[in-house]
Amino acid sequence: MDIRFLTTFIEVAKTRHFGKAAENLYLTQSAVSARIKLLEEYFHTTLFIRQRNSIQLTQSGEKLLPYARQLCSTLNEAKQELQIQSSEYVVCGATQLASELMLPTTLSHLHNTFPDWSVKAEVLSLDGLSRQLHERVTDLAFSTEPLKSEEVKSEVLLENHLGLYRIGEGSNVVDAAEFVAIDWGSKARDLLLTLYPQLRDAKLRTNSLNLALNNLQYEGGVAVLPEGAVNQLDPTIAISLIQPLEGITMKVYLHTMKQVRRVGLEALITSVSAIHPAK
Repeated sequence: MDIRFLTTFIEVAKTRHFGKAAENLYLTQSAVSARIKLLEEYFHTTLFIRQRNSIQLTQSGEKLLPYARQLCSTLNEAKQELQIQSSEYVVCGATQLASELMLPTTLSHLHNTFPDWSVKAEVLSLDGLSRQLHERVTDLAFSTEPLKSEEVKSEVLLENHLGLYRIGEGSNVVDAAEFVAIDWGSKARDLLLTLYPQLRDAKLRTNSLNLALNNLQYEGGVAVLPEGAVNQLDPTIAISLIQPLEGITMKVYLHTMKQVRRVGLEALITSVSAIHPAK
């Protein structure tokens, strides 16, 4: 049972209106309806009588309402007690590329600006990141792909143009045998393959920018990189831009829940969002 289903049920019972409940919960009306339907399926009963101009609780709904309120209240009290007993903490989650592009600066900022806070950071898949964010296990989530959720606030922290670069000496011919493929998303991949169809194959495929840069530094080759990434390479190594990917950028998003409940977390989020204003 997802506790959010019960909070949705309580809000609909209070407002007697799916639209108003959706607005109060920062959800779409269809999302509210879907949650109520799942709750009714879970209890094998009808909770609301839906009429043209009003919504009324059924007898089953009336019986469930005090239990739902009590359960939500008990869980909130338990959460507050655990937070009081523990020191202030923040959990940062990120997908692989976002962790390499954003977490080092973010963690340094948190340690310097919020020295009393304990910080936990972990690398997750996009699905895992979304799940932990909605479950409020993760407080700040970073990814190079957007998250689609009515409950999540997303903002672009970093945006760089992408281009196909050659690292090291080489001919003007772009060959798959020297291509290091980094996953920058479908738009970048589709444009690159339109320009260079031979790059469907690669000598190395990875979701790690650091691993790709290390390989390029030692072996040379070609890769799609953000503008700033080549600055991480040894300055004595030859670097040349083969072709910019026009209209394609690499973005790093910061995702947080729209409703921030923990004291002090809103200020921390605001501070982190100001570190990297998107360019």
